[in-house]
Amino acid sequence: MKKALAFALALSVSIIGSPIADAANPKPGAACPKVNQKVVYSNKNFTCVKKGSKLVWNSGVAIAKPTASKSATEGVICTEGSAPAKSASGTTLYCIKGADGKSSWRPQSQQGSGSGSGSGSGSGSGQNTGYKLGEIGSSCSKNGELGWNGKMTAICKGGKVSYVLATDVPKTPTSGYTSRPDWYPTLSQILDGPSAKEPTCAPSSVKFTSPVLPLDQLAPAIPYGFMVGGHVTPIDHAYLGIKALSKSASQLTAADFVPVTAPADGVITELSNLGSPNSYRVVINHGCNLYSVYMVMNKVTGVLASLASQASNSGYLKTNVKVKAGEEFGRQGTNMLDFNVFDGTTWLPGFQNPQAYLTLDTWKPYTADYLPFFSSEIRTAMEAQLQKTSSPRVGKIDYDIAGTASGNWFLAGTNGYAGRLNSDYENATTMIGSGSVPGKNDYSWSHLAIAPHQVDTKAWVFSSGWWLDPKGDADQAALVVASGQVTPDKLTASSGMVVYKLAQLSYTPPAGVAENPPGSMAPWPIGYTIITGRERGVVALQVNADGSLSLELNTSITSISGFTAFTAAKRTYNR
Repeated sequence: MKKALAFALALSVSIIGSPIADAANPKPGAACPKVNQKVVYSNKNFTCVKKGSKLVWNSGVAIAKPTASKSATEGVICTEGSAPAKSASGTTLYCIKGADGKSSWRPQSQQGSGSGSGSGSGSGSGQNTGYKLGEIGSSCSKNGELGWNGKMTAICKGGKVSYVLATDVPKTPTSGYTSRPDWYPTLSQILDGPSAKEPTCAPSSVKFTSPVLPLDQLAPAIPYGFMVGGHVTPIDHAYLGIKALSKSASQLTAADFVPVTAPADGVITELSNLGSPNSYRVVINHGCNLYSVYMVMNKVTGVLASLASQASNSGYLKTNVKVKAGEEFGRQGTNMLDFNVFDGTTWLPGFQNPQAYLTLDTWKPYTADYLPFFSSEIRTAMEAQLQKTSSPRVGKIDYDIAGTASGNWFLAGTNGYAGRLNSDYENATTMIGSGSVPGKNDYSWSHLAIAPHQVDTKAWVFSSGWWLDPKGDADQAALVVASGQVTPDKLTASSGMVVYKLAQLSYTPPAGVAENPPGSMAPWPIGYTIITGRERGVVALQVNADGSLSLELNTSITSISGFTAFTAAKRTYNR
């Protein structure tokens, strides 16, 4: 039997906590969950009101921006767009939207990477003693010099310290960088703060001796590389399944929530609320350049229990909580647990433009296969539950192949992953916040990925942040390679324009395995394969001589012969 990928979208809603999206991002007149509930969004205070028999968001009341002299407390929620403020100790704090999706008061040093994590303090004093370059907008003498300024990679351009654009960094070797370029920040700088020094011990010296979730409660796990909804490019974390997901939400009891435990000794450096009472992010520094990250964790417990209330009320907490292998710090029951490992000595060579990740998700090239860090018994149990049966079992996220259509792309005129225009950075005289793009629905509006499916790698996925709405309406489809057509990883400038059919992604379980029942939130079975459903239009692709990609999407026709030439609707993407 066949099952449409519509379920994958439903699953992702549970995974990333987006049932709360309407409450977190209210729109006037849209349905809201609870009368008199108040939400601060886009510099307005929205209230849930009763209109007739319905509950809807009102039009919102504008919030006056605070002055620079107003005091603030690091980690406390703030209104996006607020002016800088001072902490009690005199540190300048900025209202920054981080990877947790919330804006909170943080030192300026935490802008740029999009991580909002780590234990670095950041002086906010404007002094960068020991760094190659100073603050954005400050004077510099060596034009073209790239360097870390204590907050981000910057460049000296026209005598001023400026943001780095793709054209400012050396051209990536055809085979990709096999190690970190010297202009790219270290993992310690990204996750531990601007002054963090590189550890002298090797990540391989750390052994994960405890499972993240109880081994007898594991269900199929989604590997790295999933593309769904606003996750347009292959996702840099896995989703660990638990048996409780086979139950409906109404059947769950407290006994169904399983402990989330530290795989090795370490220090919990971040506890963030992701926008709802049952969705948290935790970062553990295990030392030796090795970090584990957990997202959409349902409950804060164990060694973090004393911070549960504070985490619920604040978007971001910088912490320094020691944890031992096997110690509980959370509970999971209503959705899969996001999990990944970053290794500061790892570098993924399959990103043709690492500069694109300097503006957001700067940690991506350090994404590591987590299986080798676990002891053999735990590794065997976790590996056995991965949906992907081919190597690498844990999945892959870096599919860029120079001169071809394969991999990640960003709309021409934008500066990489953050989705903002080059001109925003060219004209910047101070740091630019990340996570929100003026006039767009989401930072991923400018993203494009053409990559193999995360489980069935024989199938190609066309994933776009701009499907029909130029403000962003992310969607994914199967890119159907017809008999005689070139595959995206072989599509080069010499191929000319090639038109592919797009179809709904559907799946079928392995022989002898039953498909999930309707409404089940359990992960799909191990080893499922992709088949195509209803036709969704066509897409024309052409790799250009300069390495860019021309693309035109047409959802009104389903025959590739019906598309003969690019029109004014053509878009251009760069790495």
